Amino acid sequence: MVTARRAGAAGKRRRGERVAILGAGMAGLAAAWRLSEPGWRDEFDSITVYQRGWRLGGKGASSRGRNGRIEEHGLHVWLGWYENAFQLLRECYEELDRPAERPDAPIKTLSEAMIPSCEIGLADRFDGAWRSWVTELPPNSKNPAERDGDGRDLTVVDLITQAVRLVGSYFDSSQQPANGSGHFSPFHAQDLRFDGSEHSAILRSDGREDFARERTRRGLALALAAVRGIVADGVLTDPRGLAKINDEEYIDWIRRHGGPVELADYSVVRAIYDMVFGFVGGDPSRPSVSAGTAVLFGGKTLFDYKGSIFWKMAAGMGDIVFAPMYEALLRRGVTFEFFHRVDNLHPAKNGKRIETIALGRQARLADGRTSYDPLVLYKGLPCFPSAPMVEQLSDARGIQSQPLESHWCEWPDAERLVLRDGADFDIVVFAIPPAMAAQTCSELAARQPHWREMLGGLGTVATQSFQLWLRDPETDLGWPHPGSTLSAFVEPFSTWASMPQLIDLEDWPGHSRPGSIAYFCGPLHASSPCGPSEAALQRDTVRTNAVQFLDEEIGHLIPGLLDGSRFRWDLLCTDGYGDGDGDGDGDGDGDGDGDGDGLTGANRFDTQFWTANTDLSDRYVQSLPGTDRFRLRSDESGYDNMFLAGDWTDSGLNAGCIEAAVLSGLQAANAVRMRPRNHRIAGYFMP
Repeated sequence: MVTARRAGAAGKRRRGERVAILGAGMAGLAAAWRLSEPGWRDEFDSITVYQRGWRLGGKGASSRGRNGRIEEHGLHVWLGWYENAFQLLRECYEELDRPAERPDAPIKTLSEAMIPSCEIGLADRFDGAWRSWVTELPPNSKNPAERDGDGRDLTVVDLITQAVRLVGSYFDSSQQPANGSGHFSPFHAQDLRFDGSEHSAILRSDGREDFARERTRRGLALALAAVRGIVADGVLTDPRGLAKINDEEYIDWIRRHGGPVELADYSVVRAIYDMVFGFVGGDPSRPSVSAGTAVLFGGKTLFDYKGSIFWKMAAGMGDIVFAPMYEALLRRGVTFEFFHRVDNLHPAKNGKRIETIALGRQARLADGRTSYDPLVLYKGLPCFPSAPMVEQLSDARGIQSQPLESHWCEWPDAERLVLRDGADFDIVVFAIPPAMAAQTCSELAARQPHWREMLGGLGTVATQSFQLWLRDPETDLGWPHPGSTLSAFVEPFSTWASMPQLIDLEDWPGHSRPGSIAYFCGPLHASSPCGPSEAALQRDTVRTNAVQFLDEEIGHLIPGLLDGSRFRWDLLCTDGYGDGDGDGDGDGDGDGDGDGDGLTGANRFDTQFWTANTDLSDRYVQSLPGTDRFRLRSDESGYDNMFLAGDWTDSGLNAGCIEAAVLSGLQAANAVRMRPRNHRIAGYFMP
């Protein structure tokens, strides 16, 4: 492929160059972090991050709404093998030194910010009913944030030991009563965890032994087919490694190596598709993911996690990751230009460099201000608010209600800007996702075939999510696993997470404090590009999908959420919606009964939070079979002064996740500084 500047190929960097980073998702910030290490001014004159809207984070952004409730782009859970992401975050917290600098903050260290979560749940349909099963994967003494870990320390002994532990946990989960009480419920048909053996009669009488036996049969069949395929296809000896089988669809590959047809409906398999939103066009009936990526994700998740299989953030991702990153980078001297939308990149006539970058400035700062401060404090924790702070802006009345983070925002620009090579920047780190890049890089695509192939070849999908704040604890509602994460349930909300750790970090009045918080997410069928009118319709679609899901499906998991056969809408904390009496209970009459000032039934859902992630920058980049060839490495932009960062690049871990974004950002920074591609990168995924 056409490359930019490869490490060592063009001599030393010129001193005093200016770096422009376009996009402030995790990849752009990871590049900024590595480029701004101590002594960076010996190489660069400035590092500037350009970001539309008022907050950082891209697809990982979150903000605080009314009562300080955390509102996320989606369900964000870190896996225990995300070593580069953990190590970057550890460096950030160590540098901030909150115990000394901000002793009143409720979260000061990485150990307080990231909470291990060992319980994983899956759901299978058996004998016409949904059965969920939860198992606790054994924790270990490893630390994903360990300093200078190389990520390649999984020995054969470790592999065998972990396999034995997993088998033990798997069979423990087979001996579970229906709802934690020891009484089987044929209507709800649950299969939950318990300790003890007094339920053996129940297992014989209700078909649970048959279900456990079928699960075991499918699990063994999947493992045998995967091992057979890895050996038969020469993956262990081929220089391409698992990438060798990335042109083949995962379940087709499993079947080719002896896996039975019914594995396509096995919860472990469906969970892999859910993990990477592997559905063509967001259609759950069209699952598709490349075989190598599926094997890599499944294998790393089960066999190579550090400490815990999952790690959950103690607050929102904006609070735990992006606010600390912003504070630390600002302290290092990195400049942030909020409200700066990237519109177009224009190459020079000779085709060797990016010559100009066209920007739209969405808002001007108020008189006397030299920068925008994006953070507010909630219980002493720096966070991003849910709307711009107009007191910092000039002539911005009405801007709070504008979709500034959308490509289709109709708010008039305060100014049009043009950045010029050699005057405003010398180096560009392009950290904008491909669906948005199709709009900003049309000239690059017209000139460079590999850009056209990348923009046209990578699959993306819209996603949908919603969050519920419930008055009662989950244990009172029939779910005895608070803090667990479950997948492979009913589409389109097949993945959900119990998030009780967030309650103390929100700011609810005591009488309306939630007893539990639940996050749900899944794929969304939406065209790309999705214009403003369709985006509004898609948001309505998500609401309809969520209401239907709660009325018709959620009872299979949490029976206490139903009143008869319908969802108990009275359980929703209404967040002060329509509160007319000032007591904050959301009912407007002072009696605290939570009737939402007249809101009844499904109308109470309108007080919760949901989102249709249809914007061009919000679409998830998929790992579809045969698409690896369209990905560009960080040093393969084709322009001498431009480097690429994002989970859509060819980083070796070619899938949409926080680890791939960090990995790519670090590789982009290494390319800028003319260092080897994987310099100081842990657990890289090349052959």
